[in-house]
This record gives sequence, C-alpha cells and structure tokens, in this order.
Amino acid sequence: MRVHRLLLENFRGVEHRELSLPDNGIVVLEGANEIGKSSMLEALDMVLTEKHSSRKAAVLAVKPVHRDAASVVEAEISSGPYRFTVRKQWHSRPATTLSVCAPRAEQLTGDEAHQRVRDILTETLDQHLWNALRMLQNASPDATALGGSSALAAALDAAAGSAEPDGDGAQDLYAAARERSAQFWTGTGRPTGRHRTCAEELAAAREAAGQARQALDLLADDTERHADLTRQRADVQSALEETAERAQALTDLVADLLARRDRLDAVREQAATAEQAAADARSALAARRREADDHARRTAALERDVTRIGALRPAVDEARARATAAATGAEELTAALDSAQESSDRAREALRRSQDRDALGKVRRRLAAVAAAAEEVRTAGAALAGLGVDATTVRRIEEADDTLRRLRARAEAVAARVVVDATAVEVVVDGTPVPAGTVAEHSATRPLTVGVAGFATVRVLPGADTGSLADDLDAAQAALHDLLTGAGVEDVATARAAHEERRAAQSALDLARGRLTHLTAEAGPAELQAEADRLLADLPGDDEHPLDLPAAREAEQVARESLQRIRSQARQGQAQASAAAREADRLAGELAALEAALQVARTEAATAARRLTEARATRDDADLERTAQEAQGAAERTRAEVAALEADLAARDADTVLVRARDVQAELTRLTDRRDALDAELVRLEARLSVMEGEARQEVWDEAESRVQRLAQEFESLARRAAAARLLHQTLEKHRDTQRRRYVSPFTDRLEELGRAVYGDTFRITLDDDLRITARTLQGRTVAYEQLSTGAREQLAVLLRLACATLVDPADGVPVVLDDALGHSDPARLQRLAAVFEHVAPTSQVLLLAPGPGVHGAIRGATVVRLDEAVSSAAAPAASASTG
Repeated sequence: MRVHRLLLENFRGVEHRELSLPDNGIVVLEGANEIGKSSMLEALDMVLTEKHSSRKAAVLAVKPVHRDAASVVEAEISSGPYRFTVRKQWHSRPATTLSVCAPRAEQLTGDEAHQRVRDILTETLDQHLWNALRMLQNASPDATALGGSSALAAALDAAAGSAEPDGDGAQDLYAAARERSAQFWTGTGRPTGRHRTCAEELAAAREAAGQARQALDLLADDTERHADLTRQRADVQSALEETAERAQALTDLVADLLARRDRLDAVREQAATAEQAAADARSALAARRREADDHARRTAALERDVTRIGALRPAVDEARARATAAATGAEELTAALDSAQESSDRAREALRRSQDRDALGKVRRRLAAVAAAAEEVRTAGAALAGLGVDATTVRRIEEADDTLRRLRARAEAVAARVVVDATAVEVVVDGTPVPAGTVAEHSATRPLTVGVAGFATVRVLPGADTGSLADDLDAAQAALHDLLTGAGVEDVATARAAHEERRAAQSALDLARGRLTHLTAEAGPAELQAEADRLLADLPGDDEHPLDLPAAREAEQVARESLQRIRSQARQGQAQASAAAREADRLAGELAALEAALQVARTEAATAARRLTEARATRDDADLERTAQEAQGAAERTRAEVAALEADLAARDADTVLVRARDVQAELTRLTDRRDALDAELVRLEARLSVMEGEARQEVWDEAESRVQRLAQEFESLARRAAAARLLHQTLEKHRDTQRRRYVSPFTDRLEELGRAVYGDTFRITLDDDLRITARTLQGRTVAYEQLSTGAREQLAVLLRLACATLVDPADGVPVVLDDALGHSDPARLQRLAAVFEHVAPTSQVLLLAPGPGVHGAIRGATVVRLDEAVSSAAAPAASASTG
C-alpha cells in the first residue's frame, strides 16, 4: 500500500491542505505544535474506515470550531493491483465518491463507494502490519508484536528456507554436553565445583607466596642497611675527631683577638671624652667673642639713631603745613561740584521731557497706522466672504467635467450610429423632426424612436453595455450639474474665473493682515494706547517754554561735560590733600618710632656692657684661649692611638677568624648529632635482625612457591577440560537455537544490521517467537526491554518497524508512520538514526511527523514538507517542500 496524495478541507484546525507524496523515500511533515500533523493521519484513517453519514463522536470532533463548514478528506492510494481516489464529506451535505483507475476503471458513490474501498483493503492490505508499523504521538514505546503479519511471515519464510527437525540422538547429545558443562560452569557462565575451588586455592597460594617473598626481601634490605649504617658511623667519627682539633686551635687565637678588641674600646672612650672637652672650650671662647661683638654693634647703632632723629623733626613740621593748605583747596572744589551737579540735573530733566513728547508723537502716528490696516483687513475679508468658489470646488468641477468628457467619448466610440436621410418625407427622431431632403446623425446610447410621416415607427435599442454606459453618462452629467449649481456658476470656465477672483481677494486679505501683523508685532493697539496715556500723564502741564529735542540734548551735554570737569578737579584736589596728610602722618610716625627705639636701644646697650664686664671679671679672654688650645691637643693624641689599634686588628683579620671559629663549632655540633642518630638507628636494626633470624623466612618462601606450582598445574588441566565442555555445549546450543528460531533469525539479522549503525558492532537483540523485542545487549551487557530508558525503547521501536519495512515485499508493504516518535532521543543517536532512514528509503515509504528540524535534518534525500507553509496552498507541494 502507498499513499500518493492527501487533501484536507475544514478538518479540525486545517482550513485547506493538499500534499503529494512520493511512492518511496522519507517524507518529513514538519510543523509547529497544533499545526495539524496528527490530523493528517486521523484524516487518512477516517476516509478509509468511516462512512460519510457517521455520527460517531470521533467524526463529530473533527468539525472546525466557530465555523459552519463541511469537513472534506480526499486520498489517492494504491494497494495491491488497485489504484483509486476516494473523497468523503461529513457534517454538511455528506457524500462519498470513489474513482478506481487500475486495474480497470470504476466510479462509485455513497455507501457503495465506501464498501468498495473496504473490500479492496480487505483483499490487498495486511491490516495487522498497517497497525504495527505506526508509532503515534504520545503512545508508549512498548514492544510491538509482528508475528501476526502474514506479509512479514512470507518474507521471513522465504529468507529462512526449509530445515529438518533434530532427531532423538541429537537431543541426548545436547543433554550430555549440558550436564558435563554444568560440572565446570554455572548457568550464568561462572566457574563451579573443583574448577572454582582450585582457582580460589591457587589465588590464596599465590598471595601467601607473595607475602613470604616480601618478608624475605625485608630481611635482606635490613641486613644491607645495617652494613651501610656501620660504614657511615665510622666516617662520621673520623670527621668528628679532625674537626675537634681545628676547633681547639681557633679557640686560642680568638682569645688574643678579643683582648686586643677590649683595649681598642677603652681608648675610643678616652678619645670621645677629650673631643667633648675640646668642643666645650671652643664653645666658651666663641660665646665670649659674640658678647664683645654685640656690645660694639649696639653702641654704634645708638649713635646712628640719635643722628636720624635730629634730621627728621624739621621734615615733619614742613609736611604738616603742606597738608593743611591742600585740605583748604579741596573744600573749595567740593562746593563748586555741588553747584555743577544741580545744573546737570535740571538739564537732564528737560531732556527727559523732550524725549517723552517725541515718543508720544510716534505712538500716536503708529496708532493711526494700525487703525488704517485693521480697516483694510475688514474690507478685504468682507469681499472674500462673498466669493464661494475655492480650489477644492474648482478641482471637483474639473474632475466631474473630465469624467463626463471621457464617458461621452467612450459612448460615441461604442454606441451604434443612426444616420437618418429624409429624402422625400419628414422624419421625426425622438420628437425632433428631420425635414425632407436633410440628413441627421444620432448615437444610440439610449433607446431612439424614429417615425416616418405616419407610415412606420422604428425603435433603435442599444446593447446592454451601451445602456449601462448611457446610465453612467447621465449620472456624470447630473453630478457636474449639481456641482455647478452648488457653486452658483453656469459652467467650468465661470467657475475658474470665480476661483481666480477669490484668489485675488485672498491675496489682498493676506497682504492687509501682514501689514497689521507687522505693525502690532511689538505691541497691540491696547498696549500702544496705554503707552500714549502714560507719556501724556508724565508731561507737566505748566511747561511754558519747552525746548525741542535737539536743543534739550545740547543743553544736557554742556551741563554734563561741565560736571565731569569739576568732578575731576575735585577728585584731584582731594587726592592731593589725602597724599599730603598721609605723608605728614608717615613722617610723624617714623619720628615717634625712632624715639621709642632709641630708648629701648639705650637700655639694651647698658645691659650688654654690664654682662661683658662681669664675665671678664670672672675669667679673662686670654685664659679662655689657652684652655681651648690644651683641650684640642689632648683630643688629637687620643685619635692617633685609636687609629693605631684599629690598624693592628685589621692586619690580623679578626672578623674572618671569628667567622671561621663559629663555622667549626657548628660543624662539630652537627657531626656529634649525626653520630648519635646513627648509633640509635644501629641499635634498632640489630634488635629487628635478631628477631627475623628466628623466623626461618627462607624455608617459608620455598614451601609457598612449591604449593603455587602444584595448584597451577591442577588448575590448567581443569581449565582445559572446562573450556572443552563449554565449547561443546555452546556449539550444540547454538545449533539447537538456530533450528528453533528459523523464522526469528532473518528478522533478527536485519534488525541487528540496522541497529549496529546506531549502537555499534556490539549491538545484539533478543526476540521472542512473536517477533517482540525482549532484551538488548550492548558491549556484553544484556538489559530487559522494559528496563531500558524511554529514549532507547523509542529507538528500538523505530528500528523494529524499519527492519520490517525492508523485509516485506514492496507489493505487500505499507507506509511506516512515525508521529513525533523520537522526542526522548539525544542528538548523537538521532544523527546515527539518519543513516538507517537513508538505507530503507529506496524501497519503503516512510512518513516522519516532526515539530521542527530533528533527525530529518541529517537525512540525505529526505523530502521535507513544512506544514505551516502548506496550510493555505492547494498547489503542488513544490512550493512547500525541500529535499534534504
């Protein structure tokens, strides 16, 4: 069986979807959740099994929600020699149609068509295989039994060939081999009996021999260690005696050096004392000299101050006279400045009144201009209000006129032309007479009545298209007339002229408004009037001789310049008076300071003279100089002795000798500690060796090694017999199982062949007689099917169906349907499963429903149909399918 095409309309959430499928290969129906993937399978089942008149709950459930529409499914299928198309419609105007095109043509409807489909499928379809090769969404991946499929049974029978049953002799031989194998091996393949106990005794003997060997090796190691420690102890004792001799020689030398160093320290203390005495004598002499110099300096300064005070007194009197004269001149200039300030204030006030009168004139002129501009705006607005044809009205009238012209031209081009030639009698066309001897021509866009002088009446009727055109022409003429009437004009030209007149009026209004806006940009009429009132109120009413603005400005400038000149002179006089006063004060202050300083200097000079006299009375200057010279000589002599002692110690290299003495003493201590440690270690080893010599470790190791050799020979013999018994039993068991699983073996081989592409070469599978998976083996570990993870059971269920599809004859096969069947598998397994899909693609039709790119992303040659793109497409699937 193959599905070639499937069409759904108004089926659950699918409004329209049509898919064409290849006869063989992998077809992936990809789409998001709830896009309607599972609905495709449900629709295929319904079109093959349910009558169009069915009222089952399952049939009613597929009706679309919120839409009263019939559900339609159409499928094109081949099964056996038949190829047919069946279409069913439910819920609204239910119906069934069947069209069979092979092996002979048939067309049936209603229940007869439904029954014919059921007969064809009963005749050609292996229903058990059709159900078994499907994995539906959310279904548990339990083991599926394929033993009931007649098509698979035929394929396996052809693959296995015939086989003869075993005889009684073969059964007896198999029982004997199994009994012999049981003497050596348990049912799980582990050693038993003497085979097991011998192996255990051999392992224990080897462990005991290893322990004896370790004890013997430990004795040899301790003996060698004792000899090595003895040699080390002798070497350390020799080095210790040599180091002790060197330490004694260095001890005498160090004692002499320490005595010389003590003498150097004592001389250094004497030198420090002499240096301090010399420094004290020098300090006392310097202090006496400073006191003498200070007395002489103070006496000279006192004489200089007396001379300066005598010269400064006349200068102070002269400065005070100059300050008095400058102050008088400054007072006179201040009075002149006050008079000039009053004249300037009067001139400035006169100027302000002249400026206010000038500003009042300007404001009044601007108020007059604003009033004139406002009148212009009012006049232009009144003129514009009387003109109602604006640009929009003109555009609508022109568009209506263009429409009418086009319709007239079209009517004249399409309508029949009626030419009336009144040769001898008068002819009347639609009530309009055509005099004899004249010719008139009319367009038959509407019915015409032609009367010939009472002899005959001819009616000319336009065609349906021409009549419709005439109606449009009348409507266009009425629309144009309504627009012209509404605008109050007679024709398009008048409307245009009225529009131009309105534009001119609008321009005049805009110009007047612009002038008014310009005049009121800074202040409105009310603000201008308020400013005029303010200026008028500020002007005095008793100003009998007002100055014009230029004269007022000139008078104000003359008064201002006079004020500035007098102010400058006043400032200069005040500055001179201040400078004279400051100079007089400075000189007076300087005189007072000198007189005060003179008094202090006289006191300090008398004090210094008294201290110097008292110091010289106690010890004169000559005695201080002699004491300083004697102290300096003693210090120099002690410094020379220190230098001589330091040179002697340096020549003897005292520091190096002391370092050598410390190093030798440290070496002596280290060697002593090492000798004591070796003595202690030797005592411990000698005690342990004494114990080991009484244990006879060599004899114990010899006995253990002999037991290992004896048990190894016995175990080798048992192992050969056990291996032979196992080989015979396994060979006979394999032969028996091969014969018993004549049908199972070909299917197992094919399933393991596909499975090795996913799980590797160690993959093995166990099937029962009903071709149901019972266990899986990987890397020698066998796990029952029910104990495998959900992902592993999913993968095995897919492999089982693909293996079945490859074995069954294509003529007897059915599509493999996997609806979101690998949701628990990891990406690596999905990648390897892709190779299995590619293997089965050439001979099988596989429908893989997936929510997105998964395993099919790695399948080469797969046809991918994206259902979200195909929902509204009824065309060939090329628009929504791609080949991977």
